[in-house]
Amino acid sequence: MGTPVTKEQRLQEIPQKDANQRPRILIYGSIAILAIASSLFLTKSVDLAVYWYAVNGFFSGTRPAYGPASGIGFPMEYRYPPVTYLLLFPLKYLSFRVAGFWWMLAAWINGTLAVTLAIRIRGLRFTSRSVAACCTFLLAYLVLAVRYGNVQPFVIAWIFLALVLSETQPLWSGILMALAVTFKIWPILFLPWLLRRTRIRAAVSFALGLALLWLAPVTAFGATGYWALLHQWYEAVGRVGTTYSEFYYFPGQSLRGLLLRYLTPIEPPLKRFPHINILSLSPHTAVIAWVIIALAVYIFFAVQVLRADERKLWAWDGLAFVLYSLLEPYAVKSGLISLAPAVLIASCLFTQGIDRGPWNSELAVSERQAIARANALFIAACSLSFAQAILQYKPWQQYLLSFGLDFWGEVLLLTAFCLWLRTRLPCAPRADVLIGDQARGV
Repeated sequence: MGTPVTKEQRLQEIPQKDANQRPRILIYGSIAILAIASSLFLTKSVDLAVYWYAVNGFFSGTRPAYGPASGIGFPMEYRYPPVTYLLLFPLKYLSFRVAGFWWMLAAWINGTLAVTLAIRIRGLRFTSRSVAACCTFLLAYLVLAVRYGNVQPFVIAWIFLALVLSETQPLWSGILMALAVTFKIWPILFLPWLLRRTRIRAAVSFALGLALLWLAPVTAFGATGYWALLHQWYEAVGRVGTTYSEFYYFPGQSLRGLLLRYLTPIEPPLKRFPHINILSLSPHTAVIAWVIIALAVYIFFAVQVLRADERKLWAWDGLAFVLYSLLEPYAVKSGLISLAPAVLIASCLFTQGIDRGPWNSELAVSERQAIARANALFIAACSLSFAQAILQYKPWQQYLLSFGLDFWGEVLLLTAFCLWLRTRLPCAPRADVLIGDQARGV
């Protein structure tokens, strides 16, 4: 039997527990103040206006569900699947100003919950230096996410939570991924990350959840009405997808937007932005080039993640968000909060690189060099992002956006992940090791 704990020992433990709780209280208190203040004073709800007016107009019969007259009018039309009208139905009961406050506050809650669970379940660890690097990288994207009020912060938080919970809570993981795909469609790119043995139950839950979500509108609109809405939605999305330009999303920071600007002489949708094309190919050719390159890159990384070491999956999760931001067709700067999970995980890898890389005698010289290069690339990507955030001279901003500085920062970050993953550095968080061992019957 163990030695009984005395009353004096218990009393001595209380101050230590209080001391451990103080930093958490300070952090979460600061986040709460920032969330409430930004929701009240900084949010412009530019994109939320599309959702709010679309929902109110559709259910009152004053606006069509899709087309140039939906949302707040061309080109700010409503383009999400019909089921999202049911998911956003509560907006009908709130004034636009009140809806903006609760929408942004909910985004903060979603993001904070995702980060908290990721740190707890994945065992992520940071230093003050890595936290500072993470904040400098995400500064501009966080500010833009707050100002625009797009659904993107919700979608990214849901995807991140889905990956984090995929081994321990597969049902919730599948539901969250189904919600993300329902709103944005392109998160389907994350599916190979759920096809690992330890995550296959989450993939099954995702398939069932997606099917139930997309069948739900039949009860609200009837089979005929729902089919008509699906047809209208398909036409609206198809009209955007077959527009071989950046008219709807300019200046894009993904591969598609960059190729259109670099390879075609097409006129910028906003006249004040410069021409930067180095070739004069047709827009159709540039889009086909994007499809071929994106498909080849995506297949390569999807195969790699399916073959990856179980203990490194948490690092592959971070890479997935960079890949998503690079390859999705429409990635304007205001939507690049999609990089947040990648930067969070990269900050943890950077911390491991500083602590265990250069001086670890167990690592080969080539591995130490790869870690040093990865850390340097991460800092370079952070510096690029921060420099653009503080540079407020509009002509230079317009040139850098046209040039795709955010895109090149993503490339640096992706390269850093590739270098880290080539080494034995990505130390598996304890939860992942246990899950991997259980899956192998150890």
